[in-house]
Amino acid sequence: MPEAFWAERLRRDRQARQLSVRDAVRELRLHADEALPGDETLLRTWKRWESGATKTVPARVYQAAIAAMFGSVPTAYFDAPVTPAPGIVRLTDNETIELTQRLRFSTVGPAAMDALQVTVEALCTDYSSVPGKVVLADAKRWLKKIDGLLNKRLTYAQHRDALAMAGWLMLLVSCLEYDLGSEADAEAARQSAIQMAHEIDNTEIAAWACEIRSWMAVTSGDYYATVAAAREGLAITRSHGVSVQLLAQEAKAWARLRNRTQVEVSLETGRELLSRLDFPQNPRNHFQVDPTKYDFYAMDCWRITGEDRLAAAAAETVVRSSIAPDGRSISPMRLAEAQLTQATVMARNGDLSEALALAEDALRVDRRSLPSLLMIAHELVTEVGRIAPQSSAAHDFEEHMKRLAGGGRT
Repeated sequence: MPEAFWAERLRRDRQARQLSVRDAVRELRLHADEALPGDETLLRTWKRWESGATKTVPARVYQAAIAAMFGSVPTAYFDAPVTPAPGIVRLTDNETIELTQRLRFSTVGPAAMDALQVTVEALCTDYSSVPGKVVLADAKRWLKKIDGLLNKRLTYAQHRDALAMAGWLMLLVSCLEYDLGSEADAEAARQSAIQMAHEIDNTEIAAWACEIRSWMAVTSGDYYATVAAAREGLAITRSHGVSVQLLAQEAKAWARLRNRTQVEVSLETGRELLSRLDFPQNPRNHFQVDPTKYDFYAMDCWRITGEDRLAAAAAETVVRSSIAPDGRSISPMRLAEAQLTQATVMARNGDLSEALALAEDALRVDRRSLPSLLMIAHELVTEVGRIAPQSSAAHDFEEHMKRLAGGGRT
């Protein structure tokens, strides 16, 4: 029987922190909210967990303590990795045609509005794995249909719902335009989303617009603007999942500003908030915060702050949660950045050729966020330049990166 994902991670995280099993047990006690059994009993229990011998996950008190101890949350640590459902609900081609016809009517019924919501949800879910140009074209097409719908006779509630759906699609378009290298178009879409959010007083959409601004800033190297945008979003709401992502973007900026204390504060604040939120209904939706994504952000921070063991452990977790049991990549963008993190750690440990080979694989990913990928790749180039400034392989990798950058739109 395959070893449980959490058991393997437990051993990896403990070793990354250079803890003996006995020390891990003693630290576990400090993170628990209630009294635990004696050290010898816990020692045997921990060894059984790591061995994968037990088929059941630890009790809730242990789950919470272990997750807190390793900077995660129970839903990310102990739930099975999220794989795409054989589907999120989608409209068939015939249903799509029927919906399009309904949207042409002078009045629109509840069934058409529900079907439109299904379509928006599917598009936001496609973001992580479907080619960006495909999703972008579909999102723009449906935005035109919603624009036409807003000229129909709608109830007040339908009008608000239609504007909200348009707001989510504008956020999606903003992300996709930026992924593909068009910063001006991304900002225009983001501003449109802000206008819609203000019109219907939707704090979640408004906060996501701040998150996108924060992400744009960190990938362009403006780290103070990253923190400012994140805090603007946090002032709007701390009750939605976007708050967690805002804190994660803030942590990434602090890492690049070499402020280790603020990195830890932002990550821990985000982790505590995430632990209190309900598990998202559709964790594959780009605008719902999948708990495993927090490991992805922590990985970035540990790599930048030079915590190579922690970065490597987090990267391995991200890699394994980004690949389905059948070998499909279900989160190609996360996978690529995890590979670049692994490559960075390899380079620092002196294995330059293997590091650059892995980095080349990461650059070949079909579904990518160009600014994010290039930011991490550039940081790797800088690190390799420090380690081996005369390396021809490093030069080839840098040229590959420049070609990618030159292929983006402006």
